[in-house]
Amino acid sequence: MARKLRNELFEVVYPCPTNDISFTFMNRDDLDFIAGQVWEHGLAAYEAPTPGLIVSLCQGAKGAVLDIGANTGIFSLLAAAANPLAEVFAFEPLDHVRRILDDNLSLNPSISPHVHVHACALSNCIGSARFFETVNDQGFLATSSSLEVSHARSVDGGRFLDSEVETVTLDAWAERHLGELPVRLMKIDVETHEYAVIQGAAAVINRHRPMIILEVLPGAEVGPIQRMVEAERYLVFSITPTSLRQTFRLHYSSDATNHLLCPAEQTGRIFRLLRQHRLCLELD
Repeated sequence: MARKLRNELFEVVYPCPTNDISFTFMNRDDLDFIAGQVWEHGLAAYEAPTPGLIVSLCQGAKGAVLDIGANTGIFSLLAAAANPLAEVFAFEPLDHVRRILDDNLSLNPSISPHVHVHACALSNCIGSARFFETVNDQGFLATSSSLEVSHARSVDGGRFLDSEVETVTLDAWAERHLGELPVRLMKIDVETHEYAVIQGAAAVINRHRPMIILEVLPGAEVGPIQRMVEAERYLVFSITPTSLRQTFRLHYSSDATNHLLCPAEQTGRIFRLLRQHRLCLELD
């Protein structure tokens, strides 16, 4: 649920059996589509049950949570509020969106020291690349921007702006910034560029064995992700509103754009998630 505070600010509350998780968020000029959805329906309902899975996977031990494609920071703040021991690293290359992310952090001084914002785009190479910001008729902040021009052409009437952004691989970034902090969870939502993020994260995945939540949209290239899944012995679950559906080959599903990749040795956590969130286990 969400409770209006004043003007564009509202309190996001994620209900938990013990203590509710809460933080302050903004919907500047009513142009943040995600904020609008959370305000109207509550965070638990946004891409349900993904927010609840993030809460469960973040809670407990000290470690790093990587929010890759953070946008205005709804999941970064949720992760940091769910576990004060977590260090959240938010990656958002689009300048004006990132400024709103920073503003949202400033509204939460008890949480913000644990969220570290990086302006680069994660990919499979180090350097720079063209970034395609989609443009919509309503003037909403872009949520479909991508390093993949084919994706930008397929949404919002194919209208976009392009700019140059810094790109870095997660492996190279981790060498500079992560130290010995273990990576517990990676959330990847980069509008069909997920395959390249995974390609650039081979060492991190092999060393840390994190849980991974990633989006798969129509037309997305999934071959490199499938090869990682097989090489690193990960299990793949499509996240539907009512279930975790195990699938042996990653693919787009109309009722499940988000997927959970789980290291085989952590299968027990899947059964805990099913119980905690009253989800069914299905086979594809």
